[in-house]
Amino acid sequence: MKNVLIIDDEKSLLFSMKAGFEPFKNELCIHTAENGREAISVLESIPIDLVVTDLKMPEMDGFEVLSHLSEHYPTIPAMVMTAFNTPEIESRLTEDRSLTIFEKPVNFDEFSRAIIETVNSEANDGSLGISLTSFMQLIHSEQKTCLLEVKFQDKTGHIYFAEGELINAVYSGIKGEEAVYKLLEFQDAHISFKRPPQKKVKRIIKTSLMHILMEGMRRIDELKEQPEEVPSQDSERENNSTNPTKTDHTVSEQASTQQPLTKGVNMASIKEVLEKFKAIDGFMAAGAFSPNGELASEINVAGVNIAELGALANDVLLKAQKATEIMGVGRGQLVHVEAPKAHIFARCLNESTDYAATASGRAHVHLVMVIEKEGNVAMAKMRLESIIMEIAEHFR
Repeated sequence: MKNVLIIDDEKSLLFSMKAGFEPFKNELCIHTAENGREAISVLESIPIDLVVTDLKMPEMDGFEVLSHLSEHYPTIPAMVMTAFNTPEIESRLTEDRSLTIFEKPVNFDEFSRAIIETVNSEANDGSLGISLTSFMQLIHSEQKTCLLEVKFQDKTGHIYFAEGELINAVYSGIKGEEAVYKLLEFQDAHISFKRPPQKKVKRIIKTSLMHILMEGMRRIDELKEQPEEVPSQDSERENNSTNPTKTDHTVSEQASTQQPLTKGVNMASIKEVLEKFKAIDGFMAAGAFSPNGELASEINVAGVNIAELGALANDVLLKAQKATEIMGVGRGQLVHVEAPKAHIFARCLNESTDYAATASGRAHVHLVMVIEKEGNVAMAKMRLESIIMEIAEHFR
């Protein structure tokens, strides 16, 4: 018999969950808690095989529950119920099996199937339930202000969020993005959810979280693929004598200097093409992005955070394309958002037959443009179509 703990402050949801799992009573014993404090009491009294938690709860929310699990019960797998859903990151989270995320309202058939598979899977034995990547993405999606303390053996680092935005990180004398990349390398870290310091933390990270997480995972992949060099005894002695402070972080540090995914793209040429947007009445900003949300180049006359817009646009475009394909009306390629003070356009050009894939030798580029509320919308759309065709040449 497997013990599953479901945590949510909605009593009606807990009641329906228990009722829904009644056909599985010979396999599962469902325990419930209305907040994090109740959940900890259950964890201390019963051997739990799986925790499913909502994020927004009184007294002790889901983030604090996940933090407690990471620190005290790192081998218990966890699932989260939330409105979170970012295809690029979620696909990678599915690959590393670190955290399963369900959008509310949950599809009970999928939900129950996932729970049964998880508690019966041998892959959970001794594995970490929550990864740092998962935790950071959830904080961003829920717009939390907090401090994450990340511990691995005798090493400790800190990551700062303000209203869901990654603003700073510190680890072993390193600050900013590079500190985040170092901390992401810790595969078995203990993560503690802390209240933010009273003193305001200066923002030094301006890159979007999506970009940083994708780049961090790329670096980890490269680090895994890098062959280990076995030095001779003579060279080992020579290295130790000339550099006695050298540690096993050398490969990690070399990996951190690798080029981003937009390597090889002629950014100067793209910027020249983007300059053509300035002819549009009310133009504010525009940026060209790789399909992973990395900014290749931008033109910005109004101080718009185009990098963040690009990461969000990738998510919106993927959802739009998936929806239009399901509807059978063809692939959606343009999203127009009309805001109180501006028009935001997100355009995808993907020459692959699969909307969610990038094919070798075929262009896959996203273009985001912002114009003022009273700007020339018709001209903006016309320029968007012609300019993305020019930029596509640089992504083939």
